Amino acid sequence: MEMKKVLKYAMEIGECMLVSGAGVSRVEDTISRICKAYGAKEANVFSITSSIVTTIEDEKGEILTQTKRIRSYKTDFTKLDELNQLSRYMCRELPEEEEVKRKITEIKKGKFVVFTEEVLTSAVIAAAWTSFYGGGITEGIIAMIAGGFVTVLARYIKILAPNEMVLNFLLSFFVAAFAYISAKFGLTEDYGKIIIGNIMLLVPGVAFVNALRDMIGGDMMSGILRVCESILLAVFLAAGSFTVSYTHLRAHETCADL
Repeated sequence: MEMKKVLKYAMEIGECMLVSGAGVSRVEDTISRICKAYGAKEANVFSITSSIVTTIEDEKGEILTQTKRIRSYKTDFTKLDELNQLSRYMCRELPEEEEVKRKITEIKKGKFVVFTEEVLTSAVIAAAWTSFYGGGITEGIIAMIAGGFVTVLARYIKILAPNEMVLNFLLSFFVAAFAYISAKFGLTEDYGKIIIGNIMLLVPGVAFVNALRDMIGGDMMSGILRVCESILLAVFLAAGSFTVSYTHLRAHETCADL
């Protein structure tokens, strides 16, 4: 396979790995190993949370460089494992372009998850977290309904939201509003458990763990960027629920004064 093609598919694999939740050190190592396995004399890979840059030198001394811009993430450990297996296979067997292209396409398509399955899964997880934090059956049912709506709203609001921070603010605002409305109509008194159970769906836990792993591995820039991103997302989550809580408190005080 030509080195231009090798670099192209190595970068495509690296991009998919980063999007699926891989750490930057793993992405850099994978791209470097694939390129060297196909004959590159030198491979220099630099990756952060939003970009991958690779420069290689082939056997003739020609320098090739390619950049990938990463704009969104969707954690998928199944896809990540398949990409890892593909990279090992490429380094060991050196398959031709047609086979590599076919395997990458198959991995990208992956198992199609029906939207209703995502909604039901989110609903069950929200109810489980609510129960874990001490909520009763009523709170679990309300959290389940809210969790399903969170997934539906995330799918359609994401089209209008300029970034993940605004999206998280709007979703946490909805969760808190839903919990307070349920309490107002007398369906529950422990609305805090409902809010916590649904907020857990939105907490960027994987991103934060990857940030710590990056920093421990020596990738300080990527780790700091991930930590900052995770903290900002958490702040916007808190701001959404706090806005509803503050509005509810002010309304309650106004009614009491009257």
